[in-house]
Amino acid sequence: MKAKYKALFKSLQVLKGYLQGLSLSAITFGLAALLVLGSFTPSANAALFAKKGEALSTKEIQTLVNAGLTGNYIADTNDTIQNLREAINLPENAENRAAVKTSARYKINAYISRYRADREKSGLYSYTTMSTALNSLAAYYNGSAKRAVPVKVRDRILQEFDRAETALSQGR
Repeated sequence: MKAKYKALFKSLQVLKGYLQGLSLSAITFGLAALLVLGSFTPSANAALFAKKGEALSTKEIQTLVNAGLTGNYIADTNDTIQNLREAINLPENAENRAAVKTSARYKINAYISRYRADREKSGLYSYTTMSTALNSLAAYYNGSAKRAVPVKVRDRILQEFDRAETALSQGR
């Protein structure tokens, strides 16, 4: 009986080794697929960082990466709201839709990145309201370039923008 269990135990050990090797292979394959698929940038991304026949200066690249944020919280918040309202209200058949969505994604990322770490700003009601709206919008813009923001979600985001503007005017 002991010999039977020893053989079974040894078989389980071998099976465990095969499964570990298989899982490592699957992870490696998945990472390789992400690397290959992630290396293809949409033409909208390329359009943001390219001028016809000219190289961008360091300052121009920094401005694009910072999405035009200045560090003035009130001005940056108002500018972000204005730009994202235009992006949300863009018609479905607009020619520059992909570029506008990409620009909006950069704006969202830059805004959240700049003010999340600032304890003074991240505790404000206007910031928490903005981050709620930006997270909702980013979910659609990062998910698919073809999927439009549903009307119900768009209305909610615009309502959050109104609340953030009101909170800004009150100094909150």
